[in-house]
Amino acid sequence: MMIDKSARIRAIGRPTGNIDGRKRPIREVNCQGCGEKIKSTDDLSEVEYVKTKRGSEFFFHAACRDRVWQHGIC
Repeated sequence: MMIDKSARIRAIGRPTGNIDGRKRPIREVNCQGCGEKIKSTDDLSEVEYVKTKRGSEFFFHAACRDRVWQHGIC
């Protein structure tokens, strides 16, 4: 099953106060590995998404995967 990561970020992220070309709000989340902001309008091909059994949702860069699992965040 493919998840629309941009839609998930728009659903749970913090508002930035801007809108995109389709008049949708731009929202952002932090990468769980490095802390950088990931916006709903960014290229999300290198962004991973995990939803835990308890319902928490995490976004992180593919390059940060080892940091996320090493620190036991997920």
